[in-house]
Amino acid sequence: MTRLLLIFIRGGNTVKLLNQRAQYFSLLWLGIILLSSCAQTPRYEEEVRIIVSPHKLSVHSGSEDKVFVKLLDRQEGPLFGIKVTATSTSPTVATVTPEALTDPVGKAIFIVHGISPGVTNIIFSAAGQKASMEVVFIGH
Repeated sequence: MTRLLLIFIRGGNTVKLLNQRAQYFSLLWLGIILLSSCAQTPRYEEEVRIIVSPHKLSVHSGSEDKVFVKLLDRQEGPLFGIKVTATSTSPTVATVTPEALTDPVGKAIFIVHGISPGVTNIIFSAAGQKASMEVVFIGH
């Protein structure tokens, strides 16, 4: 004896009977739809190129300078909405905005604050890739 499933459809107030084979197909189709809608975003580790501008920065005590980071895919297209993180290897020399999202043209903007004499590197990370920029403190 085949089992039947009752489905109530609101719009027309009709009740449909489905046999076991139709139930299996319906559940399989629903599963595929749900899984594809929950698919992860593509991995960009090997596909992302990080461009930092300027590549070297001179700062002084109290200075605030903008640094631009651009993310490009393998075809040189901009990557939108990707989180870019930044850290200073010597925060006593200069600090940097810790993170920013890329805009529609693939650009994220960071602010570097000069603090005291020395040299540091700012490391930018996104999608498993890293790029760095040298920061040199100069006297006022």
